[in-house]
Amino acid sequence: MNKHIKIFVGGFGSGKTEIAINYSIYCRKSYTKVAIVDLDIINPYFRTREVRDALNLKGVEVVAPEGKLTYADVPLISPEIKGLIQNPNYCLILDVGGDDVGSVILGNFRNFIQDFGYEMLLVVNSYRPFTKGVPQIKQMAQEIENRSRLKIHGIVSNPNLSSQTDEETIKKGHLLIKKSAQKLEIPVKFICVDERFSKKIRKKNFVEPIFYIKRFMRLPWE
Repeated sequence: MNKHIKIFVGGFGSGKTEIAINYSIYCRKSYTKVAIVDLDIINPYFRTREVRDALNLKGVEVVAPEGKLTYADVPLISPEIKGLIQNPNYCLILDVGGDDVGSVILGNFRNFIQDFGYEMLLVVNSYRPFTKGVPQIKQMAQEIENRSRLKIHGIVSNPNLSSQTDEETIKKGHLLIKKSAQKLEIPVKFICVDERFSKKIRKKNFVEPIFYIKRFMRLPWE
């Protein structure tokens, strides 16, 4: 992916934020400056801002409301994001909610994003209620495109059942996601695999590139 603006969208439980966090750390191998923008203002859990300190230690800047507004459901300050979008020295990652509000907020930056080039990726977990079938995945993709007025360039395959995930879970779920990508006529950019499977699931097991991820996000009661 050679665009300096990467946009990750996806429904609740897709693993979008976890993947965006891991990808931002991965980008530090190629970019001196990496920033991740938390545009997910609806989901009360699994927000990028929750791991700000950990990302800062990795050299990744986190853009999110400060102080008393850290947990507020408000859009971010536009000028700050626009400045990052216009700075080609940054690899900029946008973590956006796949719901109606998230897509509309993303659409507010449409003109700026289009001017500087972007790549938008839909994260799909085929074991979640709203993305269990090809028609549902296709519908979600079309709704996000319509509301944001931006094009989805590819799918990130993230089939898992949390702690109950095994190798068969990943392989079976990935097949459905591949079918959805074919229907949408977009590629599967990569498949995400928990790093605990790194010795069992190798690149030779899939046609698509494998992106091993580490879990950063935790629920308050964990």
